[in-house]
Amino acid sequence: MDSARETVRLIGLDWGSSSLRGWLFDASGRILDERSAPLGILAVRDRRFDRVFERFCADWLAERPTLPVVASGMIGSRQGWREAAYLATPASLDALAGALLDLDEVAGRRFRIVPGLVTRSASGAPDVLRGEETQVFGALCSSANTATTDDGVDRLFVLPGTHSKWVATQGTTVTGFRSWMTGELYAVLREHSILGRMFAEATDPDAAGAMAAFDDGVDRALTAPGALAHLLFTVRTEGLLGERAADRQPAYLSGLLIGAEIADALRVFGGRSAASGATPLASPTIVASASIAGRYRRALLRAGVDAQIADGASAAPGLFAIAFRSGLLA
Repeated sequence: MDSARETVRLIGLDWGSSSLRGWLFDASGRILDERSAPLGILAVRDRRFDRVFERFCADWLAERPTLPVVASGMIGSRQGWREAAYLATPASLDALAGALLDLDEVAGRRFRIVPGLVTRSASGAPDVLRGEETQVFGALCSSANTATTDDGVDRLFVLPGTHSKWVATQGTTVTGFRSWMTGELYAVLREHSILGRMFAEATDPDAAGAMAAFDDGVDRALTAPGALAHLLFTVRTEGLLGERAADRQPAYLSGLLIGAEIADALRVFGGRSAASGATPLASPTIVASASIAGRYRRALLRAGVDAQIADGASAAPGLFAIAFRSGLLA
């Protein structure tokens, strides 16, 4: 075992519905090795999560059988290995670290699952997230084993996806969040509605024509945020009348859905479009892959809001920070 391996202290897992990602950390939070596989909880037969875990981490465990493990994501859901109860907001990094679910007797080692978060709107409607909390705390980390100073500064994180999340923080505390089914709606409308029957695949989704169609969708949704159901029908009518090419309709649909999400988010989190003459929302941070982050930043700019893009791989530092604060590495 080389000197780097001798400093191994932790296995971190981001175990979602469709994929499993893992990292091997040293004592300072440096990543020594990483891997991924299409072994999300939906792909695990007979709920044998123990076997999948042992196979996925076999060589790591062979070298250091006593390595502690911290996992976040859908592995802690009702359909996962064991359900980790949601922690209510406001929830600090230390509170989350103190609420880890102990799976030791089942996993055969020190194994902790990060709980998700639950919040409620002003009307009392509940909202939940699971996995994104780890990404947010990772984005807040200034180094591998410490989070940014609890300076009390208000920040806003945008995490696009199947269920897009906007997460508000104050210092190192998640104060609230809101979810939109943007990605899932896009997939359902494209694959299972009459709209998608007229679509054609774009040769280059980022070409000028496609992005112009995306911008059209964003602008229309921002102008009439309450009219999404009507605006969705324009995807069909413009196609029927030959006013928008079939290979640009997917981008237009994407723009409508993302624009509607942003319009509602600006209302919820206190921002307003620059066009309204009000003060724009303070710069949010987008946590996503480069492609989808670029789309959201482009759409936010059209709403008069400048955004910064964080590293989409923030789950790893988040897992280490949570494990460090919990004392799992002691």
